[in-house]
Amino acid sequence: MDIAITITRAIIATIAITAVTTGTDLAAAQPAAKVFELLLVQGRITGEGTLRVKRGERVELRWTSDRPIELHLHGYDLEAKAAPQAPATMAFEAKIAGRFPVTEHTHGPGHHRAIVYLEVHP
Repeated sequence: MDIAITITRAIIATIAITAVTTGTDLAAAQPAAKVFELLLVQGRITGEGTLRVKRGERVELRWTSDRPIELHLHGYDLEAKAAPQAPATMAFEAKIAGRFPVTEHTHGPGHHRAIVYLEVHP
């Protein structure tokens, strides 16, 4: 009877250690997102005009703007609305290789003007 209890406890301890180790490995295996902090002043980007990532990377585009603005990432069909007190984030996995504009959605002349480009490299 004592041997059965000892074996049961050893099996339970092994299962617990395996579960903890596996959970840690899974968390470590997922890379952090590539984050871009993007500041818009009067609807124009203040930094680099082209953002470069590799296909398969997780990406976060964090938008801050001095005025209300509606943005659209073409190719991925993502939209975000940013305002002075309401930053916006576009989070996604870069699955499609290519060059994609982020445009401002407005009405009238100049609508869909490219603000920045996202390049996803294979």
